[in-house]
Amino acid sequence: MLSRTSPSVYEFDASRSRFAYAWRDARTAFSNPHLIATIIRQDAAARTRGAALGGFWVMLTTLATVSGLALLYGKLFGADLTTYFPYVAFGIIAWGLISGLANDGVNAFAGGGMFIQQTSLPKTLLAIKAMSRSITALGYKLVVIVGIIIVGGLSPGVGEALLSVLGLATIIWTGFFLCLALGTISARFRDIGQFVDVGLTFAFFATPVFWHPDRLGEYAKYVLYNPFYHYLNIVRGPLVGAEDVGLSFMIAFFLTALVTVFGVFVFGRFSHRLPYWC
Repeated sequence: MLSRTSPSVYEFDASRSRFAYAWRDARTAFSNPHLIATIIRQDAAARTRGAALGGFWVMLTTLATVSGLALLYGKLFGADLTTYFPYVAFGIIAWGLISGLANDGVNAFAGGGMFIQQTSLPKTLLAIKAMSRSITALGYKLVVIVGIIIVGGLSPGVGEALLSVLGLATIIWTGFFLCLALGTISARFRDIGQFVDVGLTFAFFATPVFWHPDRLGEYAKYVLYNPFYHYLNIVRGPLVGAEDVGLSFMIAFFLTALVTVFGVFVFGRFSHRLPYWC
């Protein structure tokens, strides 16, 4: 992190550990919840300014997407809509969180050059701001989930609901450290954002978001090698009665640990260079 020595001059003490600067940056950011709340509120207001329905457009868009996919592919697959509609809805909402965190995280620092270069505020705030867009949208989508559970006559127990919430928390935790890593790398190599966008587009169709793995027949076992499937399953599985939720949680926790270490390493090693890259 750059330390202020005068109103217009910044210095980086190379004798100190770069990870110590990164740790202080993150600690300073999270020690000021009022500032975090203000940044999130202003960002949300800027994105919904002038819209009569505001954030409720997120709910309507989600319902339209889910309804279109469920009705079309339900007819093609000959699926029972009473079970297929919730399956698609929960999958789309979980996927939206995953893809949103990844896409926004890639541009977290690259789009905040003025913030980084002209203020001494912690850079971690940019990662939190980027994540807040997907998390705010998730808040509206949770209303859709509750509505589908009630209308669809689903009856997940308290344990299943808590497991699903734990799955969402795991995705958000993973998304934060992925944001630190991809955001830092993308600030230096701007093509990373395009790679992520293309990769997520392909992964959307290769992951059972709106189709059941058993549709692959003897190849269904290969779905277990798809990490996105496990992150979807720890959110959707408990609500729809999936049998392999335990396995998905174990794999997701392992992958989350790897992403956490990767994010700490990349941000700790290179965050001090962000003012030059942005």
